[in-house]
Amino acid sequence: MILNIYTIIMLFIAAVSLSLGGFLLFTTLRAILTFDAFVPLESKTKYEQKGYLIFLIACVVIGIRMLAWPWFYFMLQSFVSEVPGAMCIFGVTQILPVTAAFLQIIKPISFFIMGGWIFCYYADKAHPTSPFTRKILLFLIPICGILFVDSGADVYYLLSMKPLISVSCCATFFDVPLRPSAMIPQAIFGENFDKALFLLYYSINIILIILLFLSLSKRWRYLIPVSDKTLLYLQSGTGLVNIPVTLLSFIEIIAPKLMQLPFHHCLYCFIGNGIVPDASIMLGLFIIGIFGIGWINILRFLGKNSSAEQIIELFVTRINSLAVFCFLTSLLMVTIHLVLT
Repeated sequence: MILNIYTIIMLFIAAVSLSLGGFLLFTTLRAILTFDAFVPLESKTKYEQKGYLIFLIACVVIGIRMLAWPWFYFMLQSFVSEVPGAMCIFGVTQILPVTAAFLQIIKPISFFIMGGWIFCYYADKAHPTSPFTRKILLFLIPICGILFVDSGADVYYLLSMKPLISVSCCATFFDVPLRPSAMIPQAIFGENFDKALFLLYYSINIILIILLFLSLSKRWRYLIPVSDKTLLYLQSGTGLVNIPVTLLSFIEIIAPKLMQLPFHHCLYCFIGNGIVPDASIMLGLFIIGIFGIGWINILRFLGKNSSAEQIIELFVTRINSLAVFCFLTSLLMVTIHLVLT
C-alpha cells in the first residue's frame, strides 16, 4: 500500500461513503415501505423531518462520491514517483490493471447517475407539493448500490496496491502504429485521417452547440421545425456520436499538438505532465456538457405526464445552458491553444 495524504483522504472518503451509504439505504427502504401520498395533517411535520434527514444524508454522500472521481486521478498522479518505471498515470494503472480499469469506468457512471439524482431532487424541492418524492426515493436504491461498489473498490484497490514490479512506459501502448485510437479512424477515413477527423470534431461539436441553443431560443426554433421530443433525440444522438469523435481527436491530434510531442498520444501525459496546465479543464468541460444532455433526459423522464412541467422545463433550461457553456468553452480553449501553439 502506498501511503500519502491523497491515499488517506481517499480512504476517509470511502469509509464515510460506506457508513453513511448503509444508513441511507436502510432509511430509504424504510421510508419507501411506509410511504403514504396522503399524510394526515397532525403527522405531516414528522414525515417532513424524516424526509429532510434522508435527503440531507443523500446530498452529503452523493456530493462526496462525485468529488471522489477527480480526487482519484490526483491520487494516481501522486503514485507516479512511487511506481518503478511509471512516467505517468498509465504506468500506475498497470499495477492491478483490472481493478484500475473498473474504477475508471464506474466513477464516471457514478458521477453521472448521482448528478442526475441531484437535479431531480432540487426540481422536486422547487415544487410546492413535491410530486416526485417517491420516485426520488426509489432512485436512491440503485445509487446506494453503485456507491457501495465504487467505495468498496476504492478500499480494495488502495489496500492491494503494492508497486513491487517495474511497469512499462505509456509509449508502449499509446504510440505503437497499431494502437486502437489510430486504427479506428484509419478504417473509416483512410491512412491520412487527421484532417477528416479534425474537421469532424469541429463539425459535430458546433452542430451539438446549435441543437442545444435551439432549445433555449424560441426565436430560432423555426430553423428546425421539430417537436421538443425529437430535438432531444437529435441532441442525445449527436452527443453519443460526439463522445468517440472527441476522444479520438484528443488522443490522435489535439493532445500531441498541444504537448508539442507529435508522436506521443497519451491522454494521461496530456492531463498530468503540466505542459498544458488547463488540459483537465478542457476535457472536464466536455464531460459535463455530455452529462448535461443525459441529465436533461433523466429530468424529462421524471416529469413525464406530471403536473410539474413548468418546474421541469426551468431546470431543463438551466442544464441546457450549462451544456452549451461547457461545450463552447471547451471548443474555444482548444482553438486558442491550437492557434497559439
